[in-house]
Amino acid sequence: MRSGLRGTVMAVTAVALIGLGGVPASADGATSCPLDGWITEGSRCSKLGNGVLSAYTNNAGNYIKVNYYRTGGGSLTARIGYERLGVNNYWANQNMNLAPFHYERSTALSASCSSIIGKLYTNGGATYTTPAVQPC
Repeated sequence: MRSGLRGTVMAVTAVALIGLGGVPASADGATSCPLDGWITEGSRCSKLGNGVLSAYTNNAGNYIKVNYYRTGGGSLTARIGYERLGVNNYWANQNMNLAPFHYERSTALSASCSSIIGKLYTNGGATYTTPAVQPC
């Protein structure tokens, strides 16, 4: 009976991955990104020159996780953040020189159906964004 349950769980997981267009997402965030930036109902991403920027929120909109999966490039100091209702919120600067590596920040928010945009702001002045995530 246990082996049957284990097989069912593995099959459901495989079907779920196929339903996502084969976009691998780890507990740390997306490692690749489809052209339309759509991962799941509450997750969006952007393919950058040296990695993938992704944002995740839950159905209540009371949580945000932003992840930058860095795949290469030279020295980088940047801040991960998000935009909600036209207000930018950033965490502290981080040295992001390791690659491949996940740089991630998350926080609780007031529940809201307002869209959230994941952001990466470099010390060089460039800002990268994800498509808007709609929580509700």
